[in-house]
Amino acid sequence: MSDDRASVVDMVLLILGMRVTKMIEVAATLGLADLIDEEPRRVEDLSALTGTDPVSLRRLCRALVACGVFRHDDEGRLAHNGRSRWLRRDASPSLHYISRYSGMPSTWGVWSRLEDVVREGEPAFERHFGTPYFDYMKDHPDEASIFDAHMQNSPDDRHAAVAEAYDFSDVGTVIDIGGGNGALLSAILTAYPSVRGVLFDHPDVVGKAFETFPFLEGRCELAPGDFFDAVAAGGDVYTLAQVLHDWSDERCVQILRNCRAVMHDKARLLVIDRIMDGIPDRTKALDYLTDLHMMVLFKEGRERTAEEFATLFQRAGLQPPRIMPTGSAFFIAETMVKPTS
Repeated sequence: MSDDRASVVDMVLLILGMRVTKMIEVAATLGLADLIDEEPRRVEDLSALTGTDPVSLRRLCRALVACGVFRHDDEGRLAHNGRSRWLRRDASPSLHYISRYSGMPSTWGVWSRLEDVVREGEPAFERHFGTPYFDYMKDHPDEASIFDAHMQNSPDDRHAAVAEAYDFSDVGTVIDIGGGNGALLSAILTAYPSVRGVLFDHPDVVGKAFETFPFLEGRCELAPGDFFDAVAAGGDVYTLAQVLHDWSDERCVQILRNCRAVMHDKARLLVIDRIMDGIPDRTKALDYLTDLHMMVLFKEGRERTAEEFATLFQRAGLQPPRIMPTGSAFFIAETMVKPTS
């Protein structure tokens, strides 16, 4: 009976998880983890620093402590514990940005329509907000900056993991397709000083790269464009990191064919994404949560299996992938142009 009761409590906490998500997002937005640093702080001091109501902030903090985020010291001051330290902006990895992203209006709002998606098989974002996801981001720069920071600061530091897992030592130029603000290129160029980079993405996105990563300016060329039309030529290695999971099979094949069209015979294409194995368990929960997130955001966005990637590559005229793990949840699917017979 005690086991049954414990499972009820566990289930209730899962049901109320949306409250915890919002609590952590508010704590991150207020910067509580950064303000505490190594010394516990009185809630009244934190209230003055954040411009918040002291009574409401105290109630938020005690709820966070009850959920295992932060702790109270012997004097009742708010102090760090193992979990709360990851919310600092300077933590490595930092969970500050995923906390902000998970609770911002677009993310929060679209998940309220999950039932509609399950019932009707249509994505919720455009219905809820009246515009496609990336158009929404163009019109909401505050949320777009949170999205960019979230993509740059992944909880498992996937950019550094890719640079460590793959040997770029014989590469002259890496072209990152849909590379956002340059986080992946920054990791690769930092690890391999002889490599040069080209960052290809929409003009309003790549324009932020040198501001975010100033050292790229001397080693990286910005190439604004639309990967559905064409991609930049001249690369020895092309990378597509967390791009294909946004799109339908047809759109993915279009992107891949555009990459193939500019690849020379020895050029390599690295698709960096989660790879599903079709056997859900708790150790892979993040893969399935991400897959659902793609489902609510995009009409046919989803995470894929290795076999599904192989099919996309074959349709685009590329060789079967060589799958390589990284020190993160992401895999590298390496391919080359299929030789003509």
